[in-house]
Amino acid sequence: MKHRLALALRVVAIGVIATCLWFFIRTIQWSKLGVALRDATLWPLVVAAALNFVCLWGKAACWHVMLAPKNHVPTRRLFRYTIAAFATSVIAPARAGEVLRLWVLKRRDGVPIADSAGVAFAEKVLDGATMLVLVAPVPLLLPGLPAWVGSSMLLCGAIALVVLVALYIAVGRVDTTRSLSSDRHWFAKFIAGMHVLRSPKRLLLALLTLTMVWLADLVMVMLVLYAVGIDLPIAAGLLILFTLNLTIMVPSTPAGVGALELGALAATNLLGVAHEPALAFALLYHALQVLPLIVTGFLLEFRLVIGRDRPMDEAAEDAKLASPTALPQGIALTPEPR
Repeated sequence: MKHRLALALRVVAIGVIATCLWFFIRTIQWSKLGVALRDATLWPLVVAAALNFVCLWGKAACWHVMLAPKNHVPTRRLFRYTIAAFATSVIAPARAGEVLRLWVLKRRDGVPIADSAGVAFAEKVLDGATMLVLVAPVPLLLPGLPAWVGSSMLLCGAIALVVLVALYIAVGRVDTTRSLSSDRHWFAKFIAGMHVLRSPKRLLLALLTLTMVWLADLVMVMLVLYAVGIDLPIAAGLLILFTLNLTIMVPSTPAGVGALELGALAATNLLGVAHEPALAFALLYHALQVLPLIVTGFLLEFRLVIGRDRPMDEAAEDAKLASPTALPQGIALTPEPR
């Protein structure tokens, strides 16, 4: 029943995205879109692609801070896992890369699933809160926007604040009322995995890191806008960053195909940008978010991304069994098909 409900919700989400997207693209002149893509300036796109990896490095550094001090995983290794996770989410539905990152941290670094799941959830909350702080001045800097834009940002900010306060209290109660023994309930371990919320120094470091990630993403947006000839102020770039992240927040299509374009077109429509260059921006920005990650993910962790990676202890056991010295004489080893 849970699987059917999740599938039904996904179908509904895809249907809503397709309907709303059709509202924007139904009047597009495809020849003008082709010209906008063909004439896009190359060097801003190259810099933007490099900045995408800077954003991923920042997210890996944030995970390094949030996993410590109980679990010490080098940032470089977390960067590799982050690329593999994003590449997996591109080619698989339901953001499978998020689950993959938890699994590989458990398998390779011994990080309990409850701890890494708590960090993943806390990182999402802090990530959203940081973005909302950055976009808060947008209604003031762009006074021509409809009132509902500022109201939506205010509502999202209020929700993020309530969640942060609730998690702060929950983590404190777990730390003060329960010992760190291994017999705790899984949910208590999950809450305890968000211990960064009770550490002012590490919390500040995580917030600063995520702020730098969002600023790098903003520069990436501005570069792609420049590449397709759209001249907008930085506040408009913040609005675009807010709307496209809002539309991809709910899992729908693999790699957010259609959802990201919908968010970008919604913002550019409010800003009075023609649909053809706006869609060219969305397609190029999306491509820079996806294609380099797939290539790099396959180069770094091909077997992991395609789901063929096996635990090291299982591989070692297979190697041991395959050794001729490990078998009694006269017994042939016939491995079972996998």
